[in-house]
This record gives sequence, C-alpha cells and structure tokens, in this order.
Amino acid sequence: MCVKKLSLLVLLILGIVAAQFIFPVSAGDPGGKDRGNVGAVVIATVEGDSHTYGKDSIAAAFEKEGFEVINLGEGVSSERFAEAAKEHEADFVFSSASMSTTMIQQIQIEEQLKNAGIRDKVVTGVGGSLITQEWADRIGADIYASGSEDAVLKAKSALLNSSTQETHISADENTNCGSCHG
Repeated sequence: MCVKKLSLLVLLILGIVAAQFIFPVSAGDPGGKDRGNVGAVVIATVEGDSHTYGKDSIAAAFEKEGFEVINLGEGVSSERFAEAAKEHEADFVFSSASMSTTMIQQIQIEEQLKNAGIRDKVVTGVGGSLITQEWADRIGADIYASGSEDAVLKAKSALLNSSTQETHISADENTNCGSCHG
C-alpha cells in the first residue's frame, strides 16, 4: 500500500515538473508578465452594449501572454477607443459588439482612429456573438477574433508580419452595410 502511494506521489511530482516546462509560468511570474511586454492592447465592449464575457476572456488571454491590456470596460464610445489608443500608444485596438444594433460602433471606431491620425499605427480586431470575418472585411478591421485563443494567435501573427499594415481596408470604402444605415 505504501509503495502505491509513493509511486502516485512521484508521478504527481513528475507531472508538475513537466507542466512547468510546457507552461512556463511560475509563482513569481503571474500571467507571464515578467517575459516583457509583447504589445499594448486597448480592448472594450462598444457603446450601447453591456456584454462583457467574450471581451473579458480575450483580455485575460492577452494578459496571460504578456500583452499590456488597457481594458476600458463596457459601453465605450468610439472616440474613447481612439483616445485610449493614442494615449497608451497601443499596438492593437479590439472591440466587442454582441448586438446587431451596436455592430455599427465598430465602423465608427475605424473612422475615429483615422481621424486621430493613428489608424495606420494600430491593428484593429473585432469580435462578438454576431461578428464574422465578412463583417471584419467589410468595415476594414485587420483581425476577426472568434475567441480568446484566436485573438491572441492572430495578434501575435500580426506582430510578426510587417505586411499587416498593407492589408488595411479604408473604412470609407467598405462600410456599405444595408442593415446598418437608417
């Protein structure tokens, strides 16, 4: 009986040691932040929308991967997105919209970033329960994020790919959404 418990304990310890190599986060390195700032991300739920689960999940994933996260919360105006991006010299601006009536705010964010003169300096990402790749393409967002892992993977890829800035689509060219204009 004692040998079985000892064997189980040895296996448990070996598992913990192996996990530390696979997931290099220690008690002195909460969230992996000691690895250096990967990039700055402004993230929020758009004005008129109070759904935060997806946005909070993505923000936590970014923090875990060493990004500096400026989480503006919920119901944030397009102007505030642009102000925060400029103030924090953000690399990324991610917005979440979970209602058809608030999706148009993501168009406004693209326009506000252009008005602030920083649209070509940030990578924009959009997500939310109704958001699709087609929507992201239509409004000129650089990244469509279907979830937290997708957002982090695409953001890291954008950092590695200097041609991302060449893929920006002007918000003025592709904002013709029949259901969005009233």
